[in-house]
Amino acid sequence: MIRGWFFSLALAVMAATGGAVAQAADGYNFMVPPWQRGQAIDDIRRLYRPMLDYLSARIGVPIVLVSAKTYEEAIDYLASGRADFATMSPVPYIKAQTKTPGVHMLVTELSWSADHHARRDSYAGMLVTLKSRSDINTLADLKGKSLAFVSRDSSSGFVFPTAVLARSGIDYSTFFLKYDFLGSHPRVTDAVAAGSVDAGATWDFNMEQAIAKHGDIFKVVSQVAIPNLGIAVHPNLPVEVQQKIKEALLAIDPALLEGLPTAGYVERPESFYDIVRTVVEMNIH
Repeated sequence: MIRGWFFSLALAVMAATGGAVAQAADGYNFMVPPWQRGQAIDDIRRLYRPMLDYLSARIGVPIVLVSAKTYEEAIDYLASGRADFATMSPVPYIKAQTKTPGVHMLVTELSWSADHHARRDSYAGMLVTLKSRSDINTLADLKGKSLAFVSRDSSSGFVFPTAVLARSGIDYSTFFLKYDFLGSHPRVTDAVAAGSVDAGATWDFNMEQAIAKHGDIFKVVSQVAIPNLGIAVHPNLPVEVQQKIKEALLAIDPALLEGLPTAGYVERPESFYDIVRTVVEMNIH
């Protein structure tokens, strides 16, 4: 009971201070990246609390939810150890690992296939527009159009889409009439739905939410498979705690994950994210 009270109080303090990070006494910080932006802190708390309460009970200490404001901030939090562990998309994970080589992926998320009949270890990054845009059906049709990205550190919201464009000989910086970084996936699909941009870069989990919000108005122009998000840890997190968290997540009841973009967890070797390293290198150079 005391642990649950502490957890609720810690979340309230984090919300009130705008996400400032402070190590909990006898506890650990868990970070949520900005792809959750567009949801109120109360919504994020509600979605993650069942999982974090479960983990807290397994390791015997409180877990404080930290919500990063930007992808850059998320990378810094994990690399610096201000976040002990975090749900991280692959590109920010690789960038955090580059800063602090001991950072590693504890488990990889599983996500549901489109028909919800199978679980998979990758997700779809995509460029989308409106079904009503009969003039946009291929990548070539985007020439001279406006496009919304999420962030330069977003896997599906920038890095992978621009790699797909580059593979087709397209330099995004000169190809579009204009492009903007809107900071979160919901903001991208909101902009596409409103017609304020011609197309946007996002991922399949957000597309499901966007369709529920705006209706079945979107169509996919291009799509690429990306290794799934995962739970990444800082090397300062005690090994025995890492092991307990990993075992707990591998055995977690899917009911505790309802509303989150994961259908469970699986172990994958570090080499599973090599494709991400390659794409990040392409983007840097």
